[in-house]
Amino acid sequence: MSAAPVRLTIDGRPVDVPAGTLLVDAAKQVGIDIPVFCYHPKLDPVGMCRMCLVEIGRPQRDRTTGEPARDANGQPLLSFSGKLETACTTPVEAGWQVRSASELAIEGRRQIVEYLLTSHPLDCPVCDKGGECPLQNLTLAHGPGKSRFLFDDKIRLDKHVPLGELVFLDRERCIQCGRCVRFQEEVADDPVIGFFERGRKLEIVSFSQPGFDSIFSGNSTDICPVGALTTADFRFGARPWEMNAAASICPHCPVGCNLMVNTRREAKSGGNLVIKRVMPRQNEQVNEIWICDKGRFGYAFADSPERVTRPMVRRDGTLVKTTWEEALEAVAIGLRGAGKDLIAVAGGRASNEDLFNFRTLVERLDGMLVLDEPMPGGERVGLGPGSDLGHLGPRDAVVVVASDLHEEAPIWWLRLKQAADNCDHAQPASDAA
Repeated sequence: MSAAPVRLTIDGRPVDVPAGTLLVDAAKQVGIDIPVFCYHPKLDPVGMCRMCLVEIGRPQRDRTTGEPARDANGQPLLSFSGKLETACTTPVEAGWQVRSASELAIEGRRQIVEYLLTSHPLDCPVCDKGGECPLQNLTLAHGPGKSRFLFDDKIRLDKHVPLGELVFLDRERCIQCGRCVRFQEEVADDPVIGFFERGRKLEIVSFSQPGFDSIFSGNSTDICPVGALTTADFRFGARPWEMNAAASICPHCPVGCNLMVNTRREAKSGGNLVIKRVMPRQNEQVNEIWICDKGRFGYAFADSPERVTRPMVRRDGTLVKTTWEEALEAVAIGLRGAGKDLIAVAGGRASNEDLFNFRTLVERLDGMLVLDEPMPGGERVGLGPGSDLGHLGPRDAVVVVASDLHEEAPIWWLRLKQAADNCDHAQPASDAA
């Protein structure tokens, strides 16, 4: 049963949202973008960065009757505490009046940005996040026009720290929002990185051996709001505006994660297109906004000089390049000559249309078709069109047979793990015991 809606007002705009909705999410319903750093819709709220500060006016209540207090004109009396509150950790309530653009809120955000920049290097021209950096954007929108930062007080930290073989940390750039740590703990269930030390010495470290031992480590670089975390393959590799983006599907496992492939032409490759990075493309029904490290980093085969790019036929025991016409003619000759000795093997992942055409071809050649599908029941009771693992709940059951999802289909493992977590959260305390 969905929560009953509540009505509140944000910057003069009324909005109806389910009870329990976070204020930062409610604001989006009326087109108000409250700035954030630590908040992420896929993670639990923590209120660490304080960038989403707002004023909240709550209805006053009569102490004797408990009813809302009203003025002489019948309007509800509101009480503003005078202190700013974090919109990312505050669930809404009925009758609130929220000010996200008041002088007090604007000044609070300005001070937060100024504070962050006192501990942040001004190396935007060489930062990997340049051009797609939330800190850059929010500094321009909410930061001060001048800085009181004293360069001599700058704390210099290591700028090329390997958390593992695939992810590097620039300690100077880290704003300590904790997104990377929270993703590994809450989503991936691999708490292999965490905070170390306190205050301005606080830093992200790897607790595992080998370092950052998680097959989902690359996602931490996507949700990092600054250039603190970068991948080994893309660090100092290109600028966002220099690359072309093409939508694709991951080829490495059955999940079919949606990808975005960034490419550009480079002189060192002879002017050919080169893949610079692979990133997740949002699809809530398939992979949400995550991909595994194999899907992210396993693209080198596309540029391999050993990759076969032309059809080849065997002549005098040696494979030689040829045209498609000659190659198809050689295939046809071989198939006709095989006759009843022809055995064709087809995978269960092929479409019905492809399987029908393949079967027709084999039968006309008097051959035998073998369908390589050890679990024929999967075609009858498997996922159908429009299926969404994100909708799994307490009444659902999932049977995994002869498969290690964590190794063979990592994102499916992630979706099932999240479904189990959601069931635990939804289960009453008495039942859970």
